[in-house]
Amino acid sequence: MNAKYTGAIAFMAGVCLVLSGLGAFAFPQNARAHSAPGDFNAVDDYITARMATSRIPGLSVAIVQGDQVVYLKGYGQADPSGHVVTPQTPFIIGSISKTFTALAVMQLVESGKVNLDAPVQRYLPWFRVADPHASAQITVRNLLNHTSGLPQKADTFVWTDQDAGVLERSVRYLQTVALARSIGTFGYSNANYQILGLVIQTVSGQSYEAYVAQHIFAPLQMQTSFTSQQQAQQHGMAMGYRWWFGFPIPSTLPYIRAELPAGYLISSAQDMAHFLIAQMNGGQYRNRSILSPQGIGFMQTPPARDAYGTGWESAQLNGRPLLNQDGATANFQASVFFDPKARVGVFIAANVMNALDGLSSPPGAVSIDGITTRGMAQSVVSLATHQPLPDQGLGIARTSLIVDLLVLVLTGVLVLALARMPRRYRRWAQLARRGHGRGRAQWSELAQRGGGIAALHFVWPAALFYLALTLPEWKELVWYQPDLTYWLSAVAILVTLKGGIELALLWRVFGQRYRSQMPQPAQAR
Repeated sequence: MNAKYTGAIAFMAGVCLVLSGLGAFAFPQNARAHSAPGDFNAVDDYITARMATSRIPGLSVAIVQGDQVVYLKGYGQADPSGHVVTPQTPFIIGSISKTFTALAVMQLVESGKVNLDAPVQRYLPWFRVADPHASAQITVRNLLNHTSGLPQKADTFVWTDQDAGVLERSVRYLQTVALARSIGTFGYSNANYQILGLVIQTVSGQSYEAYVAQHIFAPLQMQTSFTSQQQAQQHGMAMGYRWWFGFPIPSTLPYIRAELPAGYLISSAQDMAHFLIAQMNGGQYRNRSILSPQGIGFMQTPPARDAYGTGWESAQLNGRPLLNQDGATANFQASVFFDPKARVGVFIAANVMNALDGLSSPPGAVSIDGITTRGMAQSVVSLATHQPLPDQGLGIARTSLIVDLLVLVLTGVLVLALARMPRRYRRWAQLARRGHGRGRAQWSELAQRGGGIAALHFVWPAALFYLALTLPEWKELVWYQPDLTYWLSAVAILVTLKGGIELALLWRVFGQRYRSQMPQPAQAR
């Protein structure tokens, strides 16, 4: 998926939330630090240390001040073959893609081709959701601000089609979708930006990919940014990893072209530095303008009582208002923070991710995403502006350790239960030989024991198997948290087999005796 987690991932995170709280209590937070003016050694030391403790394979960083790039560096490995990460290494940037889509929409607004308050149906006459009345009320502004009422659906996320028409098919699919909330109420949904991508495509007469490349990448001289994974791989794109029980494992996953405008653009630290310069300088990069200062100001000003503006999220750091966007797919993550007043911006991208990473960011932060690069970007902004380091949060290493211990304990319990099965069988045999109960009492005892076994061994595995077979979110959960989903599936299978064996043994030792005591039909003479 892209930057934002769906209900399935939220459920997995919720299971571990209490554990994370305990871990935060158990582990002390990092000490606060300062960097001297113009000295980026502290930044380098901080990044190196966090990469080591979090086991991040590769990472790239860009720091911008005013209209200058003041720090640009790659760290670690781009892939298992040992290629080093450079500032030009492309990464999938997840929901940071939304800021590009929002910028493209605002360009079309300023050229008079799009009206923010016009209904989406003006540009896509066939656009529908399940409610025909609501379909006509959703505006372009609603999509930009995530106030359309659309839910964060996972159905189209599992579409791996790569043809040019998959974006339109994903938007047409929404005709079956009921709104999750009233129009005008905030609710994050990738579908909003999928629709915007199709509006851009329809109004401009170009594909979304061609428009972004021509009107954003080209004027900002973003030469290692791509709208195609195949193109990016030809230019040294990093390979994605997923943490398996805290250790990074290379993972090649499908590229979700249907969600390109919402979360699958690809860029490098060097190119994102150019993008940040334009954002902090009224739309100007060198001698090129990608949007008017008024348009940039509008994008960076969220509606009243809302943390999300036009592609950007408002955040607080040490009491200072910042703008931010995070992005995450199943094996990449990235974060952007910038201070519009100080005109300092930071971009960080890493080639590793899993769902538990959402618990590793500093607690209490205003965020739709919570990921490792978010906490790192906040800290680098603090170091670059000579502020104390913010709370470092639990961290993915500690989160993984807590979950690993839980998995180890539960696995040990299951192994112990399996090892005790012969002993339990012998105990049942002894009880059966003693002949406890007669007639109905015997069958009642058998039913009670069998019912207990069935309740413990079949109910929750059956529910898990049902969800795995019927919910598209399950596939998404497998992508984002393969270690726990595979472990849980294996446990469910073993528990089911154990329950079946125990029922067979129970019937053997009790049922045979009970049947022998039942009255036999009289034989004819």
